[in-house]
Amino acid sequence: MRLLAGLGLAVLIGFIAWVGRGVLIPVVVAGFLSFLIFTLKETIKAGPLIGRILPNWLCYLLAFAFIVSLTIFLIEIIRGNVEALIAAAPSYEARLRDLTAAGVAWLERLGALPEDFVGGVDELRRTALGMINPLLSQIGSSARALTANSLTIFLYTVFMLLERGRIFRKIEKISGDEGQRQAVNETIADIAAMVRQYITVKTVINLITASGSYAILRLLGVDFPGFWALLIFVLNYIPIVGPIVANAFPVILALVQPEGGLRLALVTLFLLVGLEQTMSTLVEPRLVGRSLNLSPLMVLFSLAVWGSIWGFAGALLAVPITVTLMIILTQFRATRPIAILMSESGRIAEIKHGPLAAAAPASPSTAATE
Repeated sequence: MRLLAGLGLAVLIGFIAWVGRGVLIPVVVAGFLSFLIFTLKETIKAGPLIGRILPNWLCYLLAFAFIVSLTIFLIEIIRGNVEALIAAAPSYEARLRDLTAAGVAWLERLGALPEDFVGGVDELRRTALGMINPLLSQIGSSARALTANSLTIFLYTVFMLLERGRIFRKIEKISGDEGQRQAVNETIADIAAMVRQYITVKTVINLITASGSYAILRLLGVDFPGFWALLIFVLNYIPIVGPIVANAFPVILALVQPEGGLRLALVTLFLLVGLEQTMSTLVEPRLVGRSLNLSPLMVLFSLAVWGSIWGFAGALLAVPITVTLMIILTQFRATRPIAILMSESGRIAEIKHGPLAAAAPASPSTAATE
């Protein structure tokens, strides 16, 4: 019965998230932005010289101004480059058609492509090429939607920062006794620390990766290096899938641009993938370690679920949302097995003081295994 109730609750939450995505996505994005601003504020406050004598409100103002200025700058880069890319798309598409036609003809001459498959492969090629313009149009509309939603996210972020202290005090008042209040506070602190660490480390790693990618693309002469570097910066927030997609676009452009070709595409692929692998396998684990403790299968599953519900925004936010959910599930005895399955090592945090699931006291055997 509990399992059915849990599945029903999960389906209901997913349905509400899908129906209310127009309202919920800006709120969740603003929440993570407020995490980032708070982290930057703490960094400024702990800084040498003037940082320690600046009042809290001024540190908040400096952090907020920096994030807003950076966001506006990135939105303008996206909008300007997408329009230029759409304008240049016909020439790239024509060259891509020529290259794919030549590739199919070459395979036919070698006899590597059976005659029965020639028609199907050619039809598949035409279908794939026909998807280019709709895809570019969708990217353009997404960029315009991002600009339209930026004001809403900005307002939500401002009010979340203003309400931050009062929200925590309200949550404390909702809690019953002192033990539960302490448990709630420690759980919120764990969530805040984990999400803040993830966002901060990923932002620094992505910024270094994007800067190196920009230098590589600029040196090799690939068109729109700033736009591709920005795309790499954003998509690298999506684990596993994001870096693959981010690196594929500039490699394809290196292949089809007028002065490009197979050699330029291969060099671009080798350098971009080498940089990304160096950062993700050598640098990032040393900074974030295994503190997220999420199973790789759970990461992929969360990407699929939140991507299907909220689209691109859901894919970006999938890992922080799933980490938050796992931390909450560890504090209820009935849901701890789910948290164990979600984790990578099977080890999860102990229940805090005054367990949130006090209604179900533990048996002696359960307590011995905890």
